[in-house]
Amino acid sequence: MRAGKFLVVFAIAALAMGAFGATALAGKKKKTVVIFFNTSPKINKGGKVNAKGSLNTASVCEPNRSMRLQLLDSSGIVISTLDGSTSDSSGNWSLAGQLPTNRPPGSSLRVKAKKRSVGKFVCQAGVSTSVAVPDR
Repeated sequence: MRAGKFLVVFAIAALAMGAFGATALAGKKKKTVVIFFNTSPKINKGGKVNAKGSLNTASVCEPNRSMRLQLLDSSGIVISTLDGSTSDSSGNWSLAGQLPTNRPPGSSLRVKAKKRSVGKFVCQAGVSTSVAVPDR
């Protein structure tokens, strides 16, 4: 019977260590806000989009973040990704793309920073405010 008690105590200890270990592995979460610069995004008459901005987040989360320029429909669903790139060492980014000619009325643009893990930090995904695209 002693062996049975030992196994039960050992199993409980292993479960407790696993629960605390999972919490430690989750890392420290850092929020991300994507910001457009003042004159951005620019949309010319031909539908070419140029967007520039920066990331407002912890400094460890700024460099090499995967960025996406996305076209949304009027309900906020992503229709297409117009461009993708990464942020520079200070969190600045620049994206450019061509709007499709068959875009639905009421569509908008946004920029998304994808989630990234850096050491013990988890840099959460973030999106910019949506900017309306002028209808044709």
